Amino acid sequence: MLQFFERPPATLFSTPANELEKLLGGPALVHIAGRQTPPLFLSVLLHGNETSGWQAMCEVMSKLVATDAQPERSVILFIGNVAASAQGVRSLPGQMDFNRIWRGEHGMTRLASEVLDRLAQTPLFAALDIHNNTGRNPHYTVLTQINAATVGLALLFSEKAVLVEEPDTVLTRAVQQFCPSTTVEVGPVGDPQSTARTVSLLERYLTLEQVPEAAISEVQMHLSLARVHVRPGVAYEFADQVSKSEAAAQDLILTAGMEAVNFHPIKTGTEFGYTRKPLAQTLQVLDAQHRDVTSEFLIDRNGHVTLARPLVPAMYTTDKAVIAQDCLCYFMERI
Repeated sequence: MLQFFERPPATLFSTPANELEKLLGGPALVHIAGRQTPPLFLSVLLHGNETSGWQAMCEVMSKLVATDAQPERSVILFIGNVAASAQGVRSLPGQMDFNRIWRGEHGMTRLASEVLDRLAQTPLFAALDIHNNTGRNPHYTVLTQINAATVGLALLFSEKAVLVEEPDTVLTRAVQQFCPSTTVEVGPVGDPQSTARTVSLLERYLTLEQVPEAAISEVQMHLSLARVHVRPGVAYEFADQVSKSEAAAQDLILTAGMEAVNFHPIKTGTEFGYTRKPLAQTLQVLDAQHRDVTSEFLIDRNGHVTLARPLVPAMYTTDKAVIAQDCLCYFMERI
């Protein structure tokens, strides 16, 4: 159930992410009064182990508290999956991904609806959803629509941006009905630079007099074409993480080094992996309409899986928990 606070609890911004559940009792909306309105909507910890957004928020607010100052702009802060944060994981076993609940009917519809209903009750300045990167990626912005305001907000953080049409259940898409909205992928979990660049971004957002505008030509924009999934039950490993004898027992071996080429163009024919079963039984590629488009992107040549077209991979990860809960990677093209 959603917890609601008209003002922050006294110890909120000195509480580490893994202790927030004890303090808040669950996912929470917190109002923070500032000098200007309408408020900025911020969301953190939709994934419980992605803590840079929370750490940055604590740093920004602690500076203000130390000088008895208010933020320049009011904030409505959504603190998400505190139960997963308590365990240091992305999400708990059997739990829905908090960034996949913002559309449709499911076990978390009540929470999502209550958050959106409360946001609908007041004008909003802009919305910012903060995440750590999955896999080795540059820091970048994710947009669910393109207009001058969202591109302007994106440029405050990075020249790299991705337009994502699927999944359509993410928070950024849900709140774009209220105000310009963006997601930022701020860097790896545990990297001090991830927190530092988030602090800098928050300070810029909080002192904006108006939402900036920019043309799409000012950013390196990519379109997300499809998501790549390892099918459930498939035994797989990455080529650089297993011995030859161990590899022989796997259904699928994924090519080493793919994570290092996130956001880099790669050519038709590039090797993606090796499958001992038919490709349709080990990997699946789904487009924005959830259609199986595996054959448009991957070719099976006697077990050697290669790219069927040039593309740009993103968010490729070797974290098996993330692969099971979300996907192996995205395939993109430069706009």
